[in-house]
Amino acid sequence: MFSGHFAAVVTPFADGKVDFRSLEKYINHLISSGISGIVVCGSTGETLSLSQAEKIDIITRVAKIIDGKAKIVAGVIESATHNCLDLMKNTEDSVDGFLCICPYYIKPSQQQIYTHFEKLSTSTSKKLILYNNPSRVGSSIAFDTLKRLSELENIAAIKECGSDLSVFSSWRLQLKEGFSFIAGDDTTACGAIALGADGIISVSANVAPEICTTMYQALKKGEMERFAASRDMIAPLHSVMFDAPNPAPVKYALSRLGYVQNELRDPLSPIDDQLKAKIDEVMKKVGLI
Repeated sequence: MFSGHFAAVVTPFADGKVDFRSLEKYINHLISSGISGIVVCGSTGETLSLSQAEKIDIITRVAKIIDGKAKIVAGVIESATHNCLDLMKNTEDSVDGFLCICPYYIKPSQQQIYTHFEKLSTSTSKKLILYNNPSRVGSSIAFDTLKRLSELENIAAIKECGSDLSVFSSWRLQLKEGFSFIAGDDTTACGAIALGADGIISVSANVAPEICTTMYQALKKGEMERFAASRDMIAPLHSVMFDAPNPAPVKYALSRLGYVQNELRDPLSPIDDQLKAKIDEVMKKVGLI
């Protein structure tokens, strides 16, 4: 259900408010580029700086823009279970699924992680993608916990951002058929796909969606020369997208393409001139500007 190349989209701002005019133009561009789906209000969407009302408004509006032409997954990047449930309740009719992060900062036990996701999964008819990102949240979903969670009806996939790529093969083979693994790191996504991942949730896909989708499709079809050409073309972009805290680099790149303003919410701030020049150089080499 969640296979393919998904873009983890930014939230455009103008004068401190969500810029819905730019958001519509930007989303339509991604869809026309052949992207498999959109993840909205995730980490790249600065979701921690958004109010609950803003998140609901963004998710429902993006769903109307997409209008079934691609998948839409809503980020549920909350630590308190009741906040997750509230966001899901108010957006369920608009999305294909939810990307639900492991509760952050509090470092929950494995049983608490299980109970949290179990409550989310039984509150909705939509599918859940678990989001395992230990470097950001301070804890990780252990394999035994994942195995239990994978048996729940509405938990369909995991976005894995850990450093050990072997989980895409060793863990996947021990879970029920149909449960999906999704790569969450652009720089290692090709390796993850080769090891059995079904899809990618990508930052670089915002800037170069055509190249990213070509790379994914070529790898899946075994067209290795075509895959290698796209892989090597996009690799420098993957690197510079994380030379400053996400999403500052990708917002600058999108502003150079004319899709959004280079505006972020505190404590994030625009990148410095040195990184701007570096990103410009990479984008010119890729043929984006």
